[in-house]
Amino acid sequence: MAYTQDPPQDLEPLLNAEQEHLSLLFSDSEAIDNKTLGIAAINVAILIFIGQASLQLQNWQLAALIGPYLISLALNIATIWPRRYEGPGVDIDTHPEYLAMDKETLVMQLLSDTFNAVQNNTVINNKRWRLCVISIVCSALGTGVLFAIL
Repeated sequence: MAYTQDPPQDLEPLLNAEQEHLSLLFSDSEAIDNKTLGIAAINVAILIFIGQASLQLQNWQLAALIGPYLISLALNIATIWPRRYEGPGVDIDTHPEYLAMDKETLVMQLLSDTFNAVQNNTVINNKRWRLCVISIVCSALGTGVLFAIL
C-alpha cells in the first residue's frame, strides 16, 4: 500500500474561532471601562458628600477618610487610560505581501496575527482587571472608614 499525503487541513474554522475570541476580549475591555466608570462615579459622589458634610475631623482622620477614595480614583484613571489593543486587520499599504499569498499561507498568517493579538489583548485586560479590583477594594476601605467616623 502506497503512502498518500493527507489533504491540507482547513484552518478557516480555527481562524474564525480565534477572531471570535478576539471579539470577546474587546467586549471584556468595554465591560472593564463600564465598571471602572461606575466606581469612579461612586467615589466622586462620596467625596462630594464628605466635602458637604462639614465634618469636624483632625487632619489624620480626614486623610484616612478621603485617601482611599483618591487612590481609588487614581486607579480608575489608570484603568481607563487608553491602551494599544491589537486587532486582526492588516494594513495592505504597509504589508502588500498579504495580497500575493496563496489562500493556505494567508490563512496561516492571519491565524498567527490573530493569535498574537489575542495574547497581547489578554495581557492588557488582565492588568486592567487587577487595577479595577484594587480600586474596588480601596473604595470599600474608604466606605468602612466613613462608617467608622460617622
